[in-house]
Amino acid sequence: MKRFKPIVRKSMSDYGVAAKYDAVVKQYDSTGILTRHLSGGVEEYTANKALDGLFYMIGQEEKRIRNKPAARTTDLLKKVFD
Repeated sequence: MKRFKPIVRKSMSDYGVAAKYDAVVKQYDSTGILTRHLSGGVEEYTANKALDGLFYMIGQEEKRIRNKPAARTTDLLKKVFD
């Protein structure tokens, strides 16, 4: 996470995500639901969700490699999965 957050922070900064989120929260979140849900901030939430997605995709690729011998394209993959 430590190495991933700066990448997320830069991408969010490039598009002004945090500022837009803060403006929405300020205008519409009189109940505090959004701020409680994202207690670590929008950057933390986004980084966590991006990592969740990354690990999901890695899992999907591993399933494909395990189930399809033709997907074992390198000597290392052939050695590990055969």
